[in-house]
Amino acid sequence: MKSNNFLENKYFFILFFTYFIIGNYIVSDYGISVDEEFHRYSGFYWLNYILQFTQFDELRLAVITKLNAINGHTLPNPSNYPFYGVTFDLPLAFFETIFELNESRDVFLLRHYLNFFVFFLGSIFFFLILKNRLKNQKIIYLGVLLYITSPRIFGDSFYNNKDIILLSFLTINIYYFFKTIDNLNTKNTIFLSIISAFTTSTRIVGIFIPIFFIFFLIISKEKRGIKKKLRKILFFLIFFFLFLILFYPYLWANPLVNFLNLLKIFSQYPIEFEMLFNNYYINTKYLPLSYVPIWMLISTPIITLLLFFFSYLKLIQRFFKRLINIDTHNAFNDFWRGNNEKKDFFIFLSFSLILIYIILSNTLLYNGWRHLYFLHVFIIYISCLGIYRISVILKKNNFFYIIILLGIIFSVFEIIKFHPFQGSYFNKLIYTKKKNHFEVDYWGLAGKRFFEEILSKEKKKEKINIGVASYLPLERSLKMLNKEKYKRFVIVGQNYSDADFIFNNNISEVNKKFDNKYAIPERFKLINEFNINGFMIYQIYQKK
Repeated sequence: MKSNNFLENKYFFILFFTYFIIGNYIVSDYGISVDEEFHRYSGFYWLNYILQFTQFDELRLAVITKLNAINGHTLPNPSNYPFYGVTFDLPLAFFETIFELNESRDVFLLRHYLNFFVFFLGSIFFFLILKNRLKNQKIIYLGVLLYITSPRIFGDSFYNNKDIILLSFLTINIYYFFKTIDNLNTKNTIFLSIISAFTTSTRIVGIFIPIFFIFFLIISKEKRGIKKKLRKILFFLIFFFLFLILFYPYLWANPLVNFLNLLKIFSQYPIEFEMLFNNYYINTKYLPLSYVPIWMLISTPIITLLLFFFSYLKLIQRFFKRLINIDTHNAFNDFWRGNNEKKDFFIFLSFSLILIYIILSNTLLYNGWRHLYFLHVFIIYISCLGIYRISVILKKNNFFYIIILLGIIFSVFEIIKFHPFQGSYFNKLIYTKKKNHFEVDYWGLAGKRFFEEILSKEKKKEKINIGVASYLPLERSLKMLNKEKYKRFVIVGQNYSDADFIFNNNISEVNKKFDNKYAIPERFKLINEFNINGFMIYQIYQKK
């Protein structure tokens, strides 16, 4: 037994230590995403809001100075649209102030390091989830590798401080949900209420965990009576809302009204524009029902898709079989038989209902399915159940595990191939002719590489004027350069007559087929096109 524990600890250390070292080594390769400046602003806005209730006048003055220096963010100002959670942004604003970080490159590198660390922490909790449910060491480690080597998730883990942060906290949340399934004692209930509040304060969609906790408690056929269940629910809700208010400054002024506002705003985001999807420009307000399924299909590794669909169909089959045979007098014919099946049912039901709601409710989504990246933990969990089911059928044949490992190794090669643009990854389901029928670098990470390429071409010119044939706010990418390089560039936007070079990609808020806002003038010639695996990331045009 001791030998097995030693081996398990050894493999655990090797896997996560290696992953941590690789992450920290490559974190500086990534550019700045288009939303990061806003979230930095949001962090300082709410830090200033909190400090006004304290006597830390010197600290608040430093925060106000930082706040006033930030400009050019795209999203609505927090004073007019205060609904964004600040569980990540607010602590970072505090760190930036305390450590007196003034160089923009240092500021965003800190954000990227901590973004990766939160995802790294979430991956450890996913390991604990699988260990809690499956016990099979091979499947646990294969599952963790599937979790961290999905190329888009891997890339976004360094800069996506909304969707990946939510995914990470939700993963931790599910672990504590499983703990309450195993033992619904006071300690586990309090821990679940705290992390549920933290997840919900990151993004309001996290509210489904408390809802499902109450739902599962009510429908469970256990010895405790209705009065005991109501006491447990009340106990959980009191702690949940206390911590939610604590973690969410927006709720401080008027908790009940503002909480109801959060629920309303979930599917009513105010910004709408045109996006390139399957070679058509579509308005974000009128997404086809196929939008989310297609994006999930073409940007998830095929090995994960195969395992997921096999397992998901089995879960559907079991669900309807239990539904048909359900008997209020016989707990054996319930939706689950034992805690493990209860955990599977929670994952299956959560994934299914959330996805159906998002597709049918006409919820505003942007840039693929990144707003639903939190579903990644459900997808990989269900895929791991698929590995388990197939391994039982094949009597734990090691050859099957090798096939899964080869699929993971292929994903690693894709991560290396697309680096540092894993957020632009597509799988082999995309035909070659359709490779540029979808938005690719919608985060705007390519700006950093573009400026470095221009600098290599123009080593002597003091001022380089850059035109932008894209909706991308290219000037933000300059902040990943040092000041000496930063000052050499002047962004002239669509004033192409003043430009020496023009940056072009497929990101547009207007239909390029009918609107010539970003049309390249004839006096400019294409001098380079940077693409990965046939996907155009950006083009450089130079004045003739």
